[in-house]
Amino acid sequence: MEDYLKDLNPEQREAVEITQGPLLIIAGAGAGKTKTLTYRILHLIQTGVAPSNILAITFTNKAAKEMRERTLSLLRTNRGSGLSLAWDERPFVSTFHALGVHILKENAARLGLPRHFGIFDKSDGKRAVKDALEKMGLDPKQYEPGKIQSVISREKGNFVTYEEYAEAAGGDFFSNIVAKAWGHYEKTLREEKALDFDDLLLRTAILLRDNEEVREHYADTWKYVHIDE
Repeated sequence: MEDYLKDLNPEQREAVEITQGPLLIIAGAGAGKTKTLTYRILHLIQTGVAPSNILAITFTNKAAKEMRERTLSLLRTNRGSGLSLAWDERPFVSTFHALGVHILKENAARLGLPRHFGIFDKSDGKRAVKDALEKMGLDPKQYEPGKIQSVISREKGNFVTYEEYAEAAGGDFFSNIVAKAWGHYEKTLREEKALDFDDLLLRTAILLRDNEEVREHYADTWKYVHIDE
């Protein structure tokens, strides 16, 4: 048994040593899921997997930072235990949104985006929706920009594009207001060479879904994908 495996209980060790095929860990808070994930990354590298072939993603910046630091600390601690890989390589550890930024930047030309596109935060988006309503001749006090922004965000989160939403709006009054405001909002994003936070996931998902070449590239790059929920 490798020395580092002695730090794990039997269930954690079993998960770490399963290196091929899908694996789901269900455990309560404080059970050591993140520890198991980081040790699994170490174990993969110990068994000859290139760090650049490993992806680990989570939801928050805090969680991603913790996972990254714990992973790199483990790798440094075990650097002298027989690893013969290039240590300037690192696993890709990030949030879902940061992963989206990475993929979109690498494929910016395909998407008609500048490589260093801007990113609208919530306040930027609310301002753009308010401007859209004013361009439509509507009073933002009557049609709350935050509410319309929430609808747009929810639809993007459900992987619905502006074009799909506008087509499905039909004769519903409020849906048509949202669709028209959304159209102006997307125009503002294009003019400012920017995406919003929801686009970082939506545009990435569409790119991977529709472009086989891109999808195969990342499937070949990241052969070991970890999600820390």
